[in-house]
Amino acid sequence: MKVKVIPVLEDNYMYLVIEEHTREAVAVDVAVPKRLLEIVGREGVSLTTVLTTHHHWDHARGNVELARLWPGLAVLGADERICALTRRLTHGEELRFGAIHVRCLLTPGHTSGHMSYFLWEDECPDPPALFSGDALSVAGCGPRLEGTAQQMYRSLAKTLGILPPETKVFCGHEHTLANLEFAQKVEPCNDHVRAKLSWAKRGVRAQVHRQGGPGRGPGGTLQRAGELRARGRAAAATGPGSPGTAVGAPEHPRQK
Repeated sequence: MKVKVIPVLEDNYMYLVIEEHTREAVAVDVAVPKRLLEIVGREGVSLTTVLTTHHHWDHARGNVELARLWPGLAVLGADERICALTRRLTHGEELRFGAIHVRCLLTPGHTSGHMSYFLWEDECPDPPALFSGDALSVAGCGPRLEGTAQQMYRSLAKTLGILPPETKVFCGHEHTLANLEFAQKVEPCNDHVRAKLSWAKRGVRAQVHRQGGPGRGPGGTLQRAGELRARGRAAAATGPGSPGTAVGAPEHPRQK
């Protein structure tokens, strides 16, 4: 399983998940469809499905245009408000794309119909992957806009919190540095937060050095290689004490 990390808009991530034997591909949270199709063409894969985590425009706005450009595409999600939805998914449902298994995990809180996607391959040494949208990010989570605090707690602690600790998390936004700076203000004596913040700042400095100047906004903390295999061979960025949090990094600038 190979994951192409595609930065778009101000701080969003789209993803293209590739089954390396069949060359089938699944997209996650399509905001800029033409950018996605450029990468589909370059990789020489067959795009069959879009997995949308929730209905917000910065995660789903590209579905309509992509479905027009790519006839027969399946657009899946848990919320009827998702653009161009072809089938509504349910909690615990499992999908299959070649050797890749997908377990659909309903994670309400940010929105009432938010779905996260847990992926793994049979007989593969690589760790599993979670595409968490706005339910979970590095050192934070999306704001609670719908539902209750109890629902959000269950989503984070009871649904996502019990996943294998080696799981690689692919979140919907690059908010790492801002999340950790906030966490340090709340818990200034927390050694884990201090170490993770130091790691994130090193990533930002490295990006500025490579680009010859500052990047846009908070993006860049984890932005490095263009792709990530689940085991992290292609430059996963893993923070200290957090084996389950690794986001691959993009090879191209963000596009709107």
